[in-house]
Amino acid sequence: MKINTKGSIFTMNNSMHIPTELIDFLKRETYSLLIKGGAGTGKTTLALTILRILNINKNCLYISTRISPAQLFKYYPWLESFFGKSVKSELDEISEFETNTPIFVDSRLDEPGSLFERITNQLMDARAPTIIIDSWDAIGYFMDKEALMNNARVLQTWRERSGAKIIFIAEEQKDATLDFLVDGIVELHQKYYDNRILREIFLSKLRGVRINRPSYIFTLNNNVFRSYDPYRPTDYVITNVLDKKPESTLQTFSNTHVKTGYPELDKILGDGLHKKSFVNIEIDSNINAKVVLAFLGKIISNFASTGNPVLFQPFEGINHEYLTRYLESRLSKDAMRMLEISQFANKSKSTPTNSAQVSKYPDSIQQLESVKKDIIKIQKKYPKKLLLVIVGSDLSHESHTGDMRKQIKQQIEFIKSKADLFILVTRHSQDNIQEKLSKISDMYLSVSEINDTLFLKSKIPWSHLYAIVTDRNSGYPKISLEPIV
Repeated sequence: MKINTKGSIFTMNNSMHIPTELIDFLKRETYSLLIKGGAGTGKTTLALTILRILNINKNCLYISTRISPAQLFKYYPWLESFFGKSVKSELDEISEFETNTPIFVDSRLDEPGSLFERITNQLMDARAPTIIIDSWDAIGYFMDKEALMNNARVLQTWRERSGAKIIFIAEEQKDATLDFLVDGIVELHQKYYDNRILREIFLSKLRGVRINRPSYIFTLNNNVFRSYDPYRPTDYVITNVLDKKPESTLQTFSNTHVKTGYPELDKILGDGLHKKSFVNIEIDSNINAKVVLAFLGKIISNFASTGNPVLFQPFEGINHEYLTRYLESRLSKDAMRMLEISQFANKSKSTPTNSAQVSKYPDSIQQLESVKKDIIKIQKKYPKKLLLVIVGSDLSHESHTGDMRKQIKQQIEFIKSKADLFILVTRHSQDNIQEKLSKISDMYLSVSEINDTLFLKSKIPWSHLYAIVTDRNSGYPKISLEPIV
């Protein structure tokens, strides 16, 4: 298990991450934090994730007024490995004052008076404990507001004296009883974006900590809380390549499918991308095309590393030099020999790719015609190999011309018939060209930006949102996808 100072913990099966500002707040010797949110927004998951990220598996008290501790361990299987099997098997036998052992207390039937007494005793008898009250609402239902406020003040006083940490969980977002007492407030929300669930954490108050970013997107995948840092184009700059290990190509191809290299996406697509299919990848106008190149890196590697040719026609914003350098970072020399860069694109290989000067290609008809010629040459050279064709094009300026649309469709149908997989990368536009493409696409993927976070979703077939996570540990960008659930 690896924990870093940025609020992340990495295991073989999942990753956890909470916003940097919240981590800075949680590093304090003593604090009180209020987690607000409606039912199902992830409040309990966040509280438990905080314990794990901070490695708090001793001297903590978890008071559950909603579900039994046994059910908690059932819903969060990773608790057993983190707290130990003995905690799970002896939940009802642990002494409430045994400070070296985490305590999970079933308080569903407790009276508020005895519950507050239990918490106060823990604050007085244990040294700097961490206490989670799940939930504060359940206690408040049986007390009048004045009595509840007095007990909250008592808890705050004893919390400061004992150097403890208290996390309150509440569903009543409009109830401001605790707002002025606690040191920190975070609110969890869930909504729907294009009929897909989207989760967001708002940092409302973190006393003593500067909040540079008030909200983050997060997921509850694998029963852990995982927030995402904002998209930075600089993440896709290639620096010193530190690690160039061959990527796994096991079980890449079947009789009917080509795996993308992203297991979660392959499941949605039905075991991968269908052979002989036309895949359209649409990217928002404000997203660097290098993001899509990084996404396609695994697919390109799968083809080239198994001795199958790849015909690549660079996108606008990616010149020949960057494409070559990026793929050389991922592929072996033998695999690089299987890469054919379209001669049509090579005419622009010296063109700058900054925002002021982007490469300009002739119209898409000529572009696709050039690809057709390249396909014929490659298939003569590799007659028994699978062929991947990747083309980047901006078709929006031609969408109003019926004859051009017809010609483009014919070119696409030809390429699709010859290639084992044809991927067309296009920019999002308000024009009806996207609708036209969707009608002839076998699969339609979209890369978009929501609240400064990058996402991939499949429109055909339908899928959830997948957060695009970038790893730069090797000196070049590697992409992984994590579902927003």
